[in-house]
Amino acid sequence: MRLYQCHKQVHATRMTRGAYNEYRGWQIPEDENPADEGYLVIYNRGTEDHYESWSPKHVFEEGYTELNEAR
Repeated sequence: MRLYQCHKQVHATRMTRGAYNEYRGWQIPEDENPADEGYLVIYNRGTEDHYESWSPKHVFEEGYTELNEAR
């Protein structure tokens, strides 16, 4: 695999793994902890390429810095 660095702006809000699975209408797998802290991450909000994912808190916070203005 090749190594990449992120340079995207995303919209995000804090959300546990369990809340994310509930939001998506999914049953959380037995081997996952619903209390894990993280973020709902929205890419390309408002476009035809809009998609959503969940990221563990430490992974998200190591890769993104909050901007002062919301878009």
